[in-house]
Amino acid sequence: MTLYEFRMLDDTMQYQTTWELGVPIDNVLYKNIHYILYAINDFYVEVHYNASDNKIIGKLPFKSGEELEKYLIKFPPGSTLY
Repeated sequence: MTLYEFRMLDDTMQYQTTWELGVPIDNVLYKNIHYILYAINDFYVEVHYNASDNKIIGKLPFKSGEELEKYLIKFPPGSTLY
């Protein structure tokens, strides 16, 4: 599935596809919003939850850029994961 195909789906199918095909990569808690990053093929979907009641408040599909930076800051260039 491509990002374009994903965006052509309705909201319900986008969430279902995220949970069925998406691989959870990372999560960030910022200002009472829990952001969970999923990878699907060559793009990402960030699902936003209200941390107080754990209800979904939105999602953001993207390929790269500013949206990805909040996750990359944990792993600066040259760092190793082991």
